[in-house]
Amino acid sequence: MERTTVYLDAELKRRLKSAATRTRRSEASMIREALEHYLTAEAPPVLRPVGRSVDGGVAHRIDDELERLGFGTGERSDPAAETS
Repeated sequence: MERTTVYLDAELKRRLKSAATRTRRSEASMIREALEHYLTAEAPPVLRPVGRSVDGGVAHRIDDELERLGFGTGERSDPAAETS
């Protein structure tokens, strides 16, 4: 472990000391636990791709796909009924 210094206002220090005494733990262990909890909760989610498109995906051909499905024309086709 590495040593570090943390500055706390008087009220927060009083509350930390009281909680440490009440739970029979060191102030340092409580600070470590609180930081671990905070940093874990704040960590951005890991996003993983679920697949890859050979042609760059629907984003590159969105207008064609929406037209094929009938959006904007008043007529919608059923993609499940279409065969490739």
